[in-house]
Amino acid sequence: MKKIIYSLQTKLIASFILLIVVIAGGTFFYTFNETKKALKETMRDELKTVASAVATQINGDSLSILKMGDESKNSFRIIRDQLLTIRSSNPDIKFVYTMRNENGKVSFIVDADFGNKDDAAKPGDPYEKTNPRLLEGFYKSSADDDFTIDQWGSVLSGYAPIKDIRGNNVALVGIDMESSRVIEKQNFIGNTIYLIIGISILIAAAIIGIFSLTIIRDIKKLNQNATEISKGNTNVTVEVNRKDEIGELAESFSRMVASLKFMMMDQDKI
Repeated sequence: MKKIIYSLQTKLIASFILLIVVIAGGTFFYTFNETKKALKETMRDELKTVASAVATQINGDSLSILKMGDESKNSFRIIRDQLLTIRSSNPDIKFVYTMRNENGKVSFIVDADFGNKDDAAKPGDPYEKTNPRLLEGFYKSSADDDFTIDQWGSVLSGYAPIKDIRGNNVALVGIDMESSRVIEKQNFIGNTIYLIIGISILIAAAIIGIFSLTIIRDIKKLNQNATEISKGNTNVTVEVNRKDEIGELAESFSRMVASLKFMMMDQDKI
């Protein structure tokens, strides 16, 4: 057992595999982190695009005059049903809603879930957890830099301004994607990278194993020849055909055997 553990073959294979694992591990973490960032940026761009498209479909004039207590108005129901249809058409969207900003105080106008869920926001309900990206959404399309957490869960949100007939920004539409959807996609990519690197390590290990076996095989031949010579047997043939340093060693070994034969022959003559 000790012979196997301390053998050159074991050391070579272990060293190469360790080197590959270190390089592959570093590559994996770097690639995975960069991919996560790229995926999140892609999701942010997608949310901004969807929010901008939805904003053009909402009647800004009707929305701008809705206030607390207007839940029963037909204009409210029309916009609410529009948002509900939009959310139902995209499984990645968790929430769709509209907001207004009055002197820095942000409040809900129409929530797609109103009338369907008990925790849906009502017109006039304040939203306290504002951030720069949300406020930016009242003027141009934007998306949160990272996941936000509130009473409705952890989401990645995109925003776009809603305009009235005169082109004035009167509100915004918010599109929320549940964080688990983004994380699920990130994990899928991470597992794929992990699988590819794992297979690459196995293939590399197999190639290294085969390569090291050929080296050890030829070294063993040289060692056997040296053992025979140490016993006084000079009728040995070095059967190592390589073009590398081991091949050069084998040629030197062959020359040494030939020199020993001549020396022994000269001794016999004396």
